[in-house]
Amino acid sequence: MSNQVLVINDLPGVAKVAGMSNLPILEAAQFEVGLLPTLILSTHTLGYPGLIKHYLNESFDEILNHWYDMNVQFRGCLTGYFADSKQIDTVIDYLEKVDYDLPVIIDPIMADFGKLYAGFSEDFPEKFRKLVKYADIIVPNLTEACLITDYPFSEDLSTEDYPKICQGLVDLGAKNVVLTGVSNGEVHDGEETIGYYVYTPGEEPQYVMHQKFDTWFKGIGDLSVSLIMAYYLLGDTVLDAVKKSTPYMELAIQHSMKVDRDQKLGIYFEPIIPQFANEIQAMRDAL
Repeated sequence: MSNQVLVINDLPGVAKVAGMSNLPILEAAQFEVGLLPTLILSTHTLGYPGLIKHYLNESFDEILNHWYDMNVQFRGCLTGYFADSKQIDTVIDYLEKVDYDLPVIIDPIMADFGKLYAGFSEDFPEKFRKLVKYADIIVPNLTEACLITDYPFSEDLSTEDYPKICQGLVDLGAKNVVLTGVSNGEVHDGEETIGYYVYTPGEEPQYVMHQKFDTWFKGIGDLSVSLIMAYYLLGDTVLDAVKKSTPYMELAIQHSMKVDRDQKLGIYFEPIIPQFANEIQAMRDAL
């Protein structure tokens, strides 16, 4: 079995987001990473003036087709940020041609707070509707899930809406849904919580909650989906993968709050890597 995973995401030179989060975590889990950048940037897109961007244009298609022609086989595929909707078409064409079992984890980065991010064309939700059918796991926030399923979004979405939204994604072909940024009223040690709603057809949906911090760091979602992918590819259920990932998310946020560095650099996860790597080694030894 191949130990190489395919990561399709943007790549900032500075800041711990996107590919700069995916690679260290997946490599700490002892996967070799084949990275297909959707866009190369000097930094991420929030808070840094004078941002430099390099678009791959037709090279994106050519690289993926080259790997297909070489018969490069991957153990899993993670998709994140797409620079334009045409790249989604290219990935769909690739997945349609693949003739081996390729688990796909989709983080449909395009929107939050009820609307598309600036610079995203209006056809992104439609393109993701077509990509969803390949998803072993899709990990959207509430806005993204609503846009993909045409479910009415509001700030008042509740626990009654979550199963309907997730079933809409399953109806489009997703095998499992991990809805992020949800609240269910739980309080831990007097603290408000936030977390995941894990939905697998035929099983009871489960919440996996953690402390809600006052401070937000860019790249938290990229870290989360990387951890989930690592555990899932090593044999954990989706629910167990989310449960194992959550404590590391809390630790990374706590480290990020304590370290003396520019908060715009994003989540500071390096201190969690030794513990995570040791846990992964134990999992691999048990295989």
